Amino acid sequence: MPLHEYEEKKRRQNIDVNNASGACHICGSTARNTKGFSHCLDHENSAQQQQPRYHYNEMGTSLIPAPQTAPMRSCACFNQSKSDPDYWPFSLRVCEMCIADDCTTGRVRNCGICGAVACDENCGVEMAECTDNEGWNNMGCLECRRKECFSEIDVFKTPTEGPDGSVPKMTRVCVKCLEQCTPWVKYDFTCRLFKCNTRLVPSDVMERKRFRTFDSSPLNLLPEDGLAAIVDFLPNSDLKSLYLTNSAMCHVSERVARTRVERFHHDFPTGPLVVGTRKSPFGSQDKQWIRCEGTNDFNVRAPEDGKVWVGILHYLECIAKEAFYLGFQIHSRETDDVVCRFMQKQDKFQFSQVYIRDGPNTNSPLIPRPEQPNSSSDGISICSSFILITDASVKVPFVVASSEDLVSGKQRFICRLFCPGSGTKNSNRDSLGSYGILCKSVNDAGVDTITWAKRLEITEGFNREDSVFGLEYDTETRVLIVHNHRMNRFVSSEYTLPEDTEGDLVFGVEFTAKAAGIKDSLMSARTCNEDEWASFIEYTQNGENGPIDPFHDGLDMLGLVRQRRREQQDGEDNRQERVRARLDNLEADAVEGRLRDRIRRVVRGRVNVPNIMINLRPAPDP
Repeated sequence: MPLHEYEEKKRRQNIDVNNASGACHICGSTARNTKGFSHCLDHENSAQQQQPRYHYNEMGTSLIPAPQTAPMRSCACFNQSKSDPDYWPFSLRVCEMCIADDCTTGRVRNCGICGAVACDENCGVEMAECTDNEGWNNMGCLECRRKECFSEIDVFKTPTEGPDGSVPKMTRVCVKCLEQCTPWVKYDFTCRLFKCNTRLVPSDVMERKRFRTFDSSPLNLLPEDGLAAIVDFLPNSDLKSLYLTNSAMCHVSERVARTRVERFHHDFPTGPLVVGTRKSPFGSQDKQWIRCEGTNDFNVRAPEDGKVWVGILHYLECIAKEAFYLGFQIHSRETDDVVCRFMQKQDKFQFSQVYIRDGPNTNSPLIPRPEQPNSSSDGISICSSFILITDASVKVPFVVASSEDLVSGKQRFICRLFCPGSGTKNSNRDSLGSYGILCKSVNDAGVDTITWAKRLEITEGFNREDSVFGLEYDTETRVLIVHNHRMNRFVSSEYTLPEDTEGDLVFGVEFTAKAAGIKDSLMSARTCNEDEWASFIEYTQNGENGPIDPFHDGLDMLGLVRQRRREQQDGEDNRQERVRARLDNLEADAVEGRLRDRIRRVVRGRVNVPNIMINLRPAPDP
């Protein structure tokens, strides 16, 4: 049995008259205010409805004032055309005074946060009822509990202390406001009675969200589009902090994060996005490992790869920071948005064509790799600046060339090859691949050929799973500068390409069978400018000393430890020098002693002093 069946029947009987006069469907007045009813204004407004008159509008066509009508709220199906398939003749229009009188009754279905009204349970947005107990101990909805109104429940008899005084508790909240209020924890539940799908939410939770969250920030007064445009200026780290601040900012932060992710998620391998830990092959503690497996047919998105877009944005930022070797460019809080600006960059480096060797030898010619019918089962995922091994059964060497030719100026690249489980003490220091300059040309038969103009090996490191290297190529002088890691230190080498090299030059990398047979092996490359290249050279030549923690304003503990180690090494060097000086002194004393003995023997021989200690033999036994 619906609530207030008699009042609802009466409303439906008079709905045509109230629609014609523009009156409220509950009280039947057009001008009810805080002072009460005004029959004169009601009669005047009804007369103006029957005989339309011009009132003072924007164009100034009349000086007749507008009718003094009370503010009204209408449901979603109000004023719909009869030809509309969702037409409902018993829509609702209600004044503010009737809503205020109904605050503890619950006859008018309205949201206590945004103020939306509905004529029934099928009108507009879905409403959730506020109740007294939690989900595991709920007594059911108002109708299932056989209650006349909400004031019969004890929790609604006492008002809530708001910022402007005591106000009655709200009885319903729409699902949109509910999702915005509680984005992390699901507080709503379904009525406990069988086949009753009414959604319920604890009243105390919604009252806390009503006053302490939505009215706490002056930014809530701005429209959502304008607020999103302001929040879009924040870097990713500050956007995450704003998301965790309060529920009001959560919705805006999520909207901005989704826009950012959809702007560049095609530059990353596809999901699933896996966030976990793995055991370090070097015997240290477990390491966090965030990766994209690259097996899905769609880009990284929510909720398939994460619950919220802000979390996906944070994880993609962690992947980009490590894969593109961007950590050395972050020195303070002012440069914390380096990764964010790089991710939003449009003209990123891209890999394109894949080549394989036409033969078992390393000198066999390179030919384009045939297209695979099913890209998800290919085992190799090439996405923009990434080359990802998704299946360990590949084990076939292949070469990947860049999409753009080295045409003019100086071209600089910073690359990183990560092979999980490599670089251990028991490894053979095998070759994981090679990199360098590829030359694409056309032979006499008109067939496209590709050869290495200059190739350098990528050797498995020692106690590290990644290999970092950089290239700088000057197209005018044909000079190639390579900065790579050798024997636990970075060195730079210079090469000059021969003048007879004909064809288009492109940057290329090669995977050996060992690297191609390691699942989740990842090659990433990016271009850089002159300042970034100089910072990269300086950072690597100093032994890859990590930058100061941008979120730590205290002492640089890592720097202190390294300083103490240098002091200990200096002390060891001083100790060795002291020991060496002592040995030298002992050796000098020994030489001097031998010279003195020799001088004594010479002097003793000259003066013929008998030495009774010489040639003494023991006496024979009697």
